[in-house]
Amino acid sequence: MNFSIFLFARTGLASVLACTLGLIAASAAAAPTPAYEKILKIDVHSHIFEDVPTIHALFARINVRTINVCVPGGDGHLALMDRVAFELYGKHPQLYPVTTTFDLLTRDEPAYAARTIAALDRAFARGAVAVKIWKEVGIEIKNRDGKFILPDDPLFDPIYAHLAKIGKPLHAHLAEPIDAWLPLDKDSSHYSYYSTNPQWHLYGKPEYPSHAAIIAARDNIMKKHPTLVVVGAHLGSLEHDLEGIAERLARYPNFHIEVSARTRNLTRHPAEKVRALFEKFPDRILYGVDAGWMPHRRDTPPTAAQRQGHVNSLELRYRADWDYYAGQGETTYNNRQTEALHLPPAILEKFYHANAERLFKLDAAWKRMP
Repeated sequence: MNFSIFLFARTGLASVLACTLGLIAASAAAAPTPAYEKILKIDVHSHIFEDVPTIHALFARINVRTINVCVPGGDGHLALMDRVAFELYGKHPQLYPVTTTFDLLTRDEPAYAARTIAALDRAFARGAVAVKIWKEVGIEIKNRDGKFILPDDPLFDPIYAHLAKIGKPLHAHLAEPIDAWLPLDKDSSHYSYYSTNPQWHLYGKPEYPSHAAIIAARDNIMKKHPTLVVVGAHLGSLEHDLEGIAERLARYPNFHIEVSARTRNLTRHPAEKVRALFEKFPDRILYGVDAGWMPHRRDTPPTAAQRQGHVNSLELRYRADWDYYAGQGETTYNNRQTEALHLPPAILEKFYHANAERLFKLDAAWKRMP
């Protein structure tokens, strides 16, 4: 064959293929955003510990399901949370799959890891889809020598190894936002929380581990247990550092993040940078809100008006989140103007439900009768 004809044929074919792929990509990008009620939304991070029919009705009306997370493991309420969570799951298996947690009060007793694994296995036998570990590990509980126990402590290694072996995710809220270690700032997304919960505001308390130390300990879990699936709650407590999130998602293939209670932080980053994170890691980011309804923590039983108020605020949060992730142009979030992400439909589907279904094996959980 004449070389010039051969070269034309090859480059011509390449041009056609490039053009075709470009048209396909443009068509996918131009696909219409699904209607809010049409897309299944899985909130992977709820704390609902009462059977409230108006919450069930809200979920049915706006096409939301959730994962009900038991936490913490060190305040003596674990048995109550387990009971209520599994009762809800039994009545509404599609709405309330359970993430269990483990007891921390008996950590100094003999055979702690073996007993904890046995307790977790009983929860898995009842249908639990994951295990939660909370910030109390790192900045609250201590060992017998009075030193803070970090999340990569050898005490927990047998538990992590067991979870990796049986394929159960570790849902990890470890550390706090970096703001916890900084002076109170009225412009911070977390000012209200730390100004009213000073026990978690660690600025000027050098006896506590640093944010970096706790994050490094969390990362070390994944180094020691590379097959363990870890879902970093609240953007992995790196909401201030999109580059740091991306670097860890690239380094640890079994690390994922969810956005609960941190969408407000994302809105403060340039939209193009947040969008780029979703585009680079579409299979690794999950939706969540972290709304709590926990009557066992109240001094008096809740009223019907308070229950309805919670339902109303929950719906507003779900819709505001949707306007940010799926909307286009300027939007208002937490009384601040920001640019909506306008994520492509394929990414929205993964973010809002497909990633959660895969990681937590929700098809099986939804069909199960506890």
